[in-house]
Amino acid sequence: MKMIALQKNHGWRDAYNPLRGLNLSRLTALQEAGERGQYADLQWLYYYMERSDAMIHSVIQRRRAALLSLDWDIRIVSQAQHDPRAQQQADFLRMAYDNIDNFREAVSFLFTGFFRGFAHLEKHWAANGLIERLEPVEQWFWLRDGLFGDWEYNAGANPGTLRGEPIESADFIIHETAALDRILSVLYLRKNLSQRDWDSFLSVYGIPAIFLVGPPNVPEDKQKEYQTIAEQILSDGRGFLPHESDIKFVNGGGDKPPFHDQIKYLDEQITIAATGGLLTMLAEAGSGTLAGGAHQDTFLQIAKSDAVTLAGVLQNAIDVPLLQQHFPGQPVQAYFEFSPNLTQETRQVVQDALLLKAAGLEVKPEEISEKTGYSLTQSPER
Repeated sequence: MKMIALQKNHGWRDAYNPLRGLNLSRLTALQEAGERGQYADLQWLYYYMERSDAMIHSVIQRRRAALLSLDWDIRIVSQAQHDPRAQQQADFLRMAYDNIDNFREAVSFLFTGFFRGFAHLEKHWAANGLIERLEPVEQWFWLRDGLFGDWEYNAGANPGTLRGEPIESADFIIHETAALDRILSVLYLRKNLSQRDWDSFLSVYGIPAIFLVGPPNVPEDKQKEYQTIAEQILSDGRGFLPHESDIKFVNGGGDKPPFHDQIKYLDEQITIAATGGLLTMLAEAGSGTLAGGAHQDTFLQIAKSDAVTLAGVLQNAIDVPLLQQHFPGQPVQAYFEFSPNLTQETRQVVQDALLLKAAGLEVKPEEISEKTGYSLTQSPER
């Protein structure tokens, strides 16, 4: 079958903005269609939404940056550190990953699955039997028969399509998870409705109405004269008023409209949902470094979870099938992993090993090597 990534066609969607006229009923209908496996319009909405809201864009970029800042390595399971076959597998996997010319871009796209619920990369095989490229196939090209049906390709990204072209799952890397955008889309809609109401409020009350009160007992023939004076004064903001005149400002709509507080609350909910904490982008005065540090630790835990999750996806879709093909009959003894760790876990492992040694207990160097990523050798006795 011809590669799916080379036959994508959705030209009509380029002229379709899913945010135009979006309301809660429309959003609910799209989400319900997604539960039935019809993703075209829903994923097109997610794509636009992620590029249209500053806070959503920021939290996505922050999590993506944490993942892409990591290097990667091939590890050997601790039980096989001294098995020459394990080193052969590790060398082969390192060559296989080095052979993928767009690996960083592929990982960046695979990351979008955390927000959109799934992501597909199509394997492009080279003549040597290794993967040459991992081509993204965007989320709006996919459908399935129900929530747990097999993945099928929707060539035109057409809405309402019930069945598509079956795929060979072995030719794809598929990342599936709960879609954060399902939560964020509701917050996004509420935030935009609040912003629209705020704009309407400002158009009415942003510039307060001004009335000039003339002196008492003004003759009728003088009222038109005072009206002309008032208009001249308001036109440039200065002038002379008759004795006992006054100016009244009409500040309707209340002293403190709720729109700013509501938008701030929704931004906090977006950040909490996407990063697990308010982080420094929403840090409040007086919150102190303790709360900020706790939020940062939570974010690092989520970022590490992203790395571990995607590493597991790559292991199942690349490591296992390639090793089974090129090392038949051997157990899988090497695997891909992002490194180094995002937290102080590496330092903690070393400290624990030293404490155990001080207590008279030994930790095998290969186990420390697997957990820290350090290549360890036995130091000569002094």
